[in-house]
Amino acid sequence: MSQHPTVQQAVVIAKEIAGDKRLVAYLLPQTSAAPEIAQLRSFLKQQLPDYMVPTSFVVLDALPLTPNGKVDRKALPDPSVQLESHNFVAPRTPI
Repeated sequence: MSQHPTVQQAVVIAKEIAGDKRLVAYLLPQTSAAPEIAQLRSFLKQQLPDYMVPTSFVVLDALPLTPNGKVDRKALPDPSVQLESHNFVAPRTPI
């Protein structure tokens, strides 16, 4: 993910969300504008197998660091729990 031109720095961790372990990506954008998640996801799908593509993306201003200068994984915020619609289309007929 760090190879994407709009991403300055990134961390991906496995977090338990709604009883399931999922990959969550935390990233710092190159500029003040946040990168488009759909572009990041398609970029990662070209590089990685589907099971390695994060399900949630969280854009941060700065990564929390420990006193040793490493990323403080425990201080990373939980992603907002939202189910992705994947362009949900409502039923048009009773069937």
